[in-house]
Amino acid sequence: MKKSILLVKSLIACSILFISCNDDDNDLKCAEDVTGELTSNEINFTGKWTLKSVVSEDEIDLTDDEIDNPSTDLFAQYTDCSKDIVYEFGDNRDYAFTGGMTAIDCDNEQEITGTWELNESSGLIIVSNCSSQLTQIEVNDESTAFSTEGNLKYVDVNGNVINTTTTFTYEKSIE
Repeated sequence: MKKSILLVKSLIACSILFISCNDDDNDLKCAEDVTGELTSNEINFTGKWTLKSVVSEDEIDLTDDEIDNPSTDLFAQYTDCSKDIVYEFGDNRDYAFTGGMTAIDCDNEQEITGTWELNESSGLIIVSNCSSQLTQIEVNDESTAFSTEGNLKYVDVNGNVINTTTTFTYEKSIE
C-alpha cells in the first residue's frame, strides 16, 4: 500500500512541477514569477483548497487489507497523510502546495511555494523552482470546488500496473 500511495503522491507532486527552463548560450533561463494585479476571477479563486475526492475511471484496489475490493473511489483508500493535500492561492500571487503537514505522523511531508495565475482561456499557471506548469482546471459555478483530470499510472495491491484517467477535486475552505 505504501508503494501505491507513494506513487500517487509522487505523481501529484510531478504534476505540479513541469520543467520549462531552457539553455540558450549556456545561460540557464528560468520561468519568471507571475506578477501583477489579480483579475476579479482570480480574486474569487484566492484561498485554501483541500483535496476532497480522487476518482479513477477504472476500479483499483490500493489497500493491502486481504480483501479483494477494487473501487473507483481512490480517496477512500488513501491514508490520512495521503489525503492531506492543500493548495493555497494568495491575493499577492503567492502560492503554496502542502502534503502531509496537518495529518498526524506523516513521514513524507512536502511543501512547494511559488506564484500563480488563473487564466480562463489557458488554465491555472503555477511557477515554482525555475519551472512553470499549466494545468487545465474546471471550477464549479459556485466557485467552491475545482477539479483537474489526468491519465495516471497506479500499481495495485497485487502489483498490476493500471493506467487510468483520474479526477482530483479540491474544495475551498470557508474561513
